[in-house]
Amino acid sequence: MAKKKNRKKELRQQQKQENNKIIDFNAFAEKADNPLSFQESAPDKGFVEKLFEEFERTNNPEILEQLADILDLEDLEMDEADELFYQAMEEEDENVQLRLITKLLARYPEHFEARFQSLLLRSTEFSADYLKELQDFYQVALTEWKKADYESWYSLEARSPLTVITFVTETYLQEGLVGLAGQVVDFVRSKIAADDKFPPGFVYLMLSVYNALYQDEKIQDFYENQLTQDWQDDGVIAHMLIAMLLTGDMDAAKELFKYLASVNKEAVQVFDNPYWVQLLDMANEVSTYRPNSAVSLQIALHPLQAFLVTKPFVIHQMVALAEEYQDSLPDSPRKRLEFFNSPCMKGIQIDKGRYLCDAGIMSKEVLEKHTEKEILAISGIGPATVKKLKENGVRFKES
Repeated sequence: MAKKKNRKKELRQQQKQENNKIIDFNAFAEKADNPLSFQESAPDKGFVEKLFEEFERTNNPEILEQLADILDLEDLEMDEADELFYQAMEEEDENVQLRLITKLLARYPEHFEARFQSLLLRSTEFSADYLKELQDFYQVALTEWKKADYESWYSLEARSPLTVITFVTETYLQEGLVGLAGQVVDFVRSKIAADDKFPPGFVYLMLSVYNALYQDEKIQDFYENQLTQDWQDDGVIAHMLIAMLLTGDMDAAKELFKYLASVNKEAVQVFDNPYWVQLLDMANEVSTYRPNSAVSLQIALHPLQAFLVTKPFVIHQMVALAEEYQDSLPDSPRKRLEFFNSPCMKGIQIDKGRYLCDAGIMSKEVLEKHTEKEILAISGIGPATVKKLKENGVRFKES
């Protein structure tokens, strides 16, 4: 019987491949006898690092070309294994790509990038054998990271093993092996300080693991550390908020939601929807990252999606927090709707009601604090509207 396709897993696999591509410019530079030793004629290290960070943030191909020019990659002579690898990577058909990678590994079984790409391409076929292979390769990545002196993401030498380690963590979490994911996260955190550079996406992955393990104290410590650095990350705040809900600290959650809404103006629209957890899948469709937006929150919480689906209390309470926050606003949609449907607005066109609301008037009591002349001074409000308001029982303030 043919195996049934899991579309969600396929999408996750595609996202993993985009997020976990290894671009080992440092290895190429070494082969070109031009390691980043930064003599007078060598490229400036800080500038190269900034270009790498900009490329990771934007995926701009022009920046990739600029990096290639700086590191003189076009004229490099690659060995046979690397040539076979990059020929395979040029294939758009993943089945063809996997077939070429498999042939490459038969001849060069220790090729780091090829082993990783093979795991990526087969990540939807998780099994006991795949798990064993993943764990073995994780040990290889740890060895490579150790050779790089456990440097953070700022180090070019550390980026390949850290990319693998992030992928391993994500796979463990998605497959429900949360304890193993927690072990990886704890090891990474023992080597990279909280104020240093983690791999892209690792912080949200780490916080997702902590929430799935109900380790709210670790989330609290990380969150407070960020506050001391005056760093307001909406994704970190959202994870802290979920940790509070999981521990039943509703008062603290209410206050934190207000803070989140002040940092990210789109937070309310994200969580004021009973299907907000299902909509986290939209993170897979993102082509451009925008901080403090609906997209940034969806990306931050996407690794925790499978866990959140099983937590209806958290889902409902996030919706309730969003609604309560909206109701606390002086110009909330709910207050406007109540005003439109109130007896004093009977028979009055909705657009007239909007003009009144835009002027800060959303109740009969507020209307009666104004004179007829003041109401007529509002753009869009004429004598007919004032007459109808009076017929509906509004007693305007005397001039």
